[in-house]
Amino acid sequence: MEWWRVGLALGLPWLAGTLWLRALWRDAPAGIWPMALGYGGVVGLLMVTLLLRAQAAVGLPLNFAGPITVLTLLVLAGGWLAWRRLWRDPDASSNGIHWRGRELWRLALFVVLLLWLGWRLVNLAQEIWWQPLYPWDAWTTWTVRPRVWSELRQLLPFVDPQRWLADTTGSVYTIYAWTYPYTAPLLALWPTLAYGAWNETAANLPWLGAALALGFGFYGQARLWGVAPLTALVFTWLLLSLPLLDTHVALAGYADLWLATVFGLAVIALFQWARDGDRRQGWLALLLALACPSIKLEGAVWLLLFIPALLAARLRGWWLLGLMGLALVLALGWWLAGGVMFSIPGLGEFRLMPALIQVPYLGRFALGYRGSWDPVMMNFLVLANWHLFGYLMLLAAVVSVVSVFKHGAAHWQRAGLVFVVTSLLALFVLFFLTDAQRWAEQYTSINRVFLEFVPAFLFWVLTVFHSSPFASHSPLSKGEGSGQRRGSEYPSV
Repeated sequence: MEWWRVGLALGLPWLAGTLWLRALWRDAPAGIWPMALGYGGVVGLLMVTLLLRAQAAVGLPLNFAGPITVLTLLVLAGGWLAWRRLWRDPDASSNGIHWRGRELWRLALFVVLLLWLGWRLVNLAQEIWWQPLYPWDAWTTWTVRPRVWSELRQLLPFVDPQRWLADTTGSVYTIYAWTYPYTAPLLALWPTLAYGAWNETAANLPWLGAALALGFGFYGQARLWGVAPLTALVFTWLLLSLPLLDTHVALAGYADLWLATVFGLAVIALFQWARDGDRRQGWLALLLALACPSIKLEGAVWLLLFIPALLAARLRGWWLLGLMGLALVLALGWWLAGGVMFSIPGLGEFRLMPALIQVPYLGRFALGYRGSWDPVMMNFLVLANWHLFGYLMLLAAVVSVVSVFKHGAAHWQRAGLVFVVTSLLALFVLFFLTDAQRWAEQYTSINRVFLEFVPAFLFWVLTVFHSSPFASHSPLSKGEGSGQRRGSEYPSV
């Protein structure tokens, strides 16, 4: 009975999110159901964390009954809305995969890849089911809080060691990373509330859900982009077969997989919005982007990467050049002035100086070139952490630059290229100009942090090759760049 409740706890928010997202699309472009399943699963589980926070905020003990009641109502409302908008509309019939007239080898390869992915996910599920909580950061940081909350049924605060030592009530706790956000611990807590007691297997199951949601969302968005079913599945297979990503599923408990899923799906939705101006994709991108800081502290920094991509998508010509010039002037003025210091009430003091960056909760970083390229070359071009993804990125970069110089760049192409460049620049600053360089030399966080960008980077690679001069189709529709939808451009396969 306990595991039935766990299944309900994980399945009901997924269903609620899927129904509500599917109801947003009156039409039925190819890939809409996988996209709704992927994004709906993420949105639904994030909604659960908000319900748990609300339950604690009003003084109620943490339990399974309250959130599941709200989720049931959301499922009923979402189901009614989806039925009203879709099944009563004869034009909303599914535009799925149709193989009639297609080569048999494509169908055979599609089935083989699908079975391969399914078998891989089954193996990962077995790892979660059979293994105790294993990863270091999981049992020292991320799952300490859900274990306490599950045992006491209260969202007790975790504070700094000084406050913990001074407390005489015994109602506060501490860990070394006490400033870390609550979302990932709440995701681990939720299925244990359904189970009725602390259970490590139940706590780790949402990490399998993150991989499933990422795969569905990636494939669905690729199909919405106009990519053929086999190509979309090949790239989904490339994503879900990456050794380091699979490690974060099998050794569940780190928050990096969740940030990779939420951040990656947000960026992909941003690319879709930049291409055809679909407001639904824009709202999805905004919603998931705003959730990033609640998953990991660096999510607040990655959130800023949306700004240059957004500007590149909406500005062009002299406006874009003028903005870039203004940014350079401001950067030069900041450098000559020796940086800036300011305080924000409730957060603390910020120091942004040429030799030092201090941001509350993120830390204090002394700036200065101290990096080595050897760990980068080894991790991304030699070792097996990423298969051949590093070489694929290099090839995509060359193709993208050649395409831009020969054919110009559409809004979405500028947004994608700017996002990749600014993201790589942010990683360069982190691992070459700060003390985080030792994480690269130790072969640790250099891979975990890069994982958070991999889904977005791989989708960008897909768009580059799908729209390259070497592709056998035209990358742009008639409405490209004018905000018109590409509904007629979606293929029937």
